[in-house]
Amino acid sequence: MAPPFKIAIRADGSKLIGLGHVMRCGALANALAEIGAGIAWLTTTPQHLPAGLSHAVEPVRLDNDEQLADALTARNIHHLVADWHRTDPQRVHSLRTNGVHISLVGNFLRDAVPDLHIRQGFLPGMSPSGAPTLSGPKYLLLPASCEALPPRPVAATARRVLLSLGGTDSPLLARIRDRLAQGFPAIEVDGRGPVGNGPIPPLTEAMRRADIGILAGGTSLHEAAATGLPSLCLPIAANQFERAGHFESAGLGISLDPADPGFDQQFDTALARLVSDQAGRQDMARTGQALVDGGGARRVATHLAALITAGT
Repeated sequence: MAPPFKIAIRADGSKLIGLGHVMRCGALANALAEIGAGIAWLTTTPQHLPAGLSHAVEPVRLDNDEQLADALTARNIHHLVADWHRTDPQRVHSLRTNGVHISLVGNFLRDAVPDLHIRQGFLPGMSPSGAPTLSGPKYLLLPASCEALPPRPVAATARRVLLSLGGTDSPLLARIRDRLAQGFPAIEVDGRGPVGNGPIPPLTEAMRRADIGILAGGTSLHEAAATGLPSLCLPIAANQFERAGHFESAGLGISLDPADPGFDQQFDTALARLVSDQAGRQDMARTGQALVDGGGARRVATHLAALITAGT
């Protein structure tokens, strides 16, 4: 039986651009599949797709975005969800002019004007494009494993740390491993390195096992909030500092700048504080789980389905 509606997703992941684009789109793809969508995943990096994608998702390899319009036409798809590392405003305009409804995921549109902007962040806000917007914690695209989790139990003393700086190959990983080995030998470290080829699992279970996260400033912070994981946030890219600041100001963890000359001492002090401060970690856990309920992908999928079935 043919699906009631079809939709395309455009997203890539790699050591250079990280995994946030494909992981949040994987959550959305599975939520769309649950409500009956047929989904074409258009990507130049088919070796970097999320684990556990629904059988309703058809991976389609592109050599480049010049092939995008033809791929949509060949499948008679008129709704595209795009989560580009670098959005091309002219391509968005051309596709829309030719009858494709475009939803853009992320916060950096580079002057592109979509039909719908699905922002990703802890604070709600309007789209700079002026487009209709889904924004704030209710619409964070997270795997179903993050939804409706029980309150996190918080140990008196933290003993397990999850170290993950995303899928990029950052030299900061080795530096943090050295700090942990020298200053915190009793801590058990679950270290995640750069992305390899093959299906990419979500971090949900690793976050639930850990007492503290050491994370970059990407979309893993959203997953940390949903799982109630108190974290040290270490932004490794310029576009991560805003999210890191929101993470800290919301009371979800501590943000540090790895480029600060005093970073090593700041890191040791902040981690030691988190290890021993059960009450502080409890507050962070409760605040995160109250803010992010993990149901954003389902809400966005329902919204897109309504647009498509209404013929928008």
